[in-house]
Amino acid sequence: MITLLIFLPAFISAFLLRKWTVTVLLSLAVIALLQGYNNYNLSAILGGWIVLNYGLSFLQLHSFRFLLRLAGFLIVVPFLLLIPHEIERYNFLYSTEYQMLVVIALTFFLHELAHAKAVYFAKYFGGELSHHQRSFEYLWAGIAVFGGYFFGGPVGLLVVACSFAAGDFHREKGSFGQTSAFLILATIPLILSIGEVGSVDLTLGKNILVLFVGIFGGRIVTQISKERPAFIAQRIGFSLVFTGILAILGYFGTIKADLGGMDSYVAGMIGFAIVFFTNAHKANAFFVTPLLIVVGVGLAEVTLNTEELALSSLPIDKTQNSDGNSNVKEEEPSVFDQKGLSWNDIVGEYRIDPSHAQITFQLGPKGGVTKGAIKQFSGTIAINTALEKPRFDIDIPLNQLTTFNAYRDESLVDEAYFNVAKFPDMRYEVKSLTKENDALKLNGFFTLRGARLPLNVDVKYVGKSESGAPIIVGKSTIDRTKFGMKPDAKEGNVVSFEFRAELLKN
Repeated sequence: MITLLIFLPAFISAFLLRKWTVTVLLSLAVIALLQGYNNYNLSAILGGWIVLNYGLSFLQLHSFRFLLRLAGFLIVVPFLLLIPHEIERYNFLYSTEYQMLVVIALTFFLHELAHAKAVYFAKYFGGELSHHQRSFEYLWAGIAVFGGYFFGGPVGLLVVACSFAAGDFHREKGSFGQTSAFLILATIPLILSIGEVGSVDLTLGKNILVLFVGIFGGRIVTQISKERPAFIAQRIGFSLVFTGILAILGYFGTIKADLGGMDSYVAGMIGFAIVFFTNAHKANAFFVTPLLIVVGVGLAEVTLNTEELALSSLPIDKTQNSDGNSNVKEEEPSVFDQKGLSWNDIVGEYRIDPSHAQITFQLGPKGGVTKGAIKQFSGTIAINTALEKPRFDIDIPLNQLTTFNAYRDESLVDEAYFNVAKFPDMRYEVKSLTKENDALKLNGFFTLRGARLPLNVDVKYVGKSESGAPIIVGKSTIDRTKFGMKPDAKEGNVVSFEFRAELLKN
C-alpha cells in the first residue's frame, strides 16, 4: 500500500501533466521507494539533482544550452563527494571515487557521446546518422549500467538512473522511454531482495519466455500509444493486461518452481525496459513503469514464503577465523560446512529433542528446484569411546513434511508418492560407522514406503547449544525411484538433504 501511494502521483499524472513533470515525479518516486539504500543524504542529493536540472531546463538560453547542462552536472559533484566513502548494501560497496564519477558523467552526457561517435562512424562508413546514434546509445547505456553496477552495485544502478534522468531534461525531445528503462532497472535489485531471490538466470526456458512476453507487451503498448494516442482507456487496458500476465507467471512459481517465480517476473520487467529504451520517445512508458514497479514489489511480498525462510535454513554457528572474518559462506551456506569436534566429548546415550531437530531437502533441475523440510523428528543415539557398536535409530514422521505449498503437499501424501495412509513414517537404523576426517560416515538402512535399502549418512558433532545440549549435523542423498516412486526428470529423482539436531542425555 505504501508503495502504491508513493507511485500514485506519477501513475495518475502520466496522461495529465507535462512529460518533464512526470519524469520528476517518477524519478522521485523511485528514490523514495529505494530510500537511497538507507542513506538519506544520498536520497536528498539525487532528488535535488533531479529537481535542479528540471528547473534549469526552463531557462530558454539556447546559446548556452551546453553550459547549462555542464553546470547541472558539475554542481552535484561536490555533494556526491560528501556522501560517506562507502555505503554497504546487498553485499556491495558503493563509493564516490573517480571511477564512479566517470560512469555518472558518461550517463549524464550519454546522448552527446553517442552523437559524437555516430558522426565519426557515419563519416568513415556511411549510413544515416540518426540510426548510428541510436545504436551507440544502446552501447553507451549498456556500458553505463555495467559500470554503475560494477563500481556501486544496486546503489550505483540507482545513481546511474538518476544521472540519466537529470541529463535528459536538457534535450529538446526527452527520452521518456529510456528514462523509464533506467528507472525500471534501478528497482530490480530491491524487488529481488524483497522476494529473497539471488539473481535472474536468463538461460532458463521459463525466464526466456517471460522476457519475450515482456518485449511483446512493451511493443503492443507503445505501438497503440503511437497509433491511437487519444484512446487512453485502451492503452490503460493493455498495460494492465500485460502487467497482469507477468504477475500471474510470477505467481505460478509458488505452485511449481519451473513455471515461473519472481525471477520470471523480473525477466519480464527487463523485456519491457528493452522496448522502452529502444522506443525512446514513447511517453506511454511513464504509465507502465510505475505499474510494473508497484506490482513487482507487491508480488515479491505476497510470494515470499516466510515458513520456507524459517525452516529451509538450518541454524549455523558463525565461527571466526584468526583474522576476525567469518568463515561461513555468504550465499546458501551448508550446515555441514561447520567444523566437526571430537565425539569423545559426548560419549553416552542420548535422545533427539524433536523440538530442536529438523531436516531440509531439495530436488529438481536448475530453475525448477523444489525445497522442503521435515519440521521435527525423533530417535535415540548411543556413542562410546571406541566408536564401536553405535546406535542411531531415527524415526521421521511424514506428517511433519512440508514443501511450503499446500497444494503440492496434498499430492505428496497420495499413493504415487509417500502413500502416507499406509506408511506414515520413515526410519533410519545404523549398523556400523567409519571415521572420515572430522565426520563420521554412518552405514545403515533407510526405510521408506515399506522398502528397506542401504544408505550412508555423513554426520558431525559441531558443539553445544546455549542450554548445553550437543548439536549434530549431517547430510546425504536418496534416490526416490529406488523406493517405488516413478522417475521424473522435471521433478527430480535424487533428493539431497541436511539435518541438524540437539541431543538430550538419557
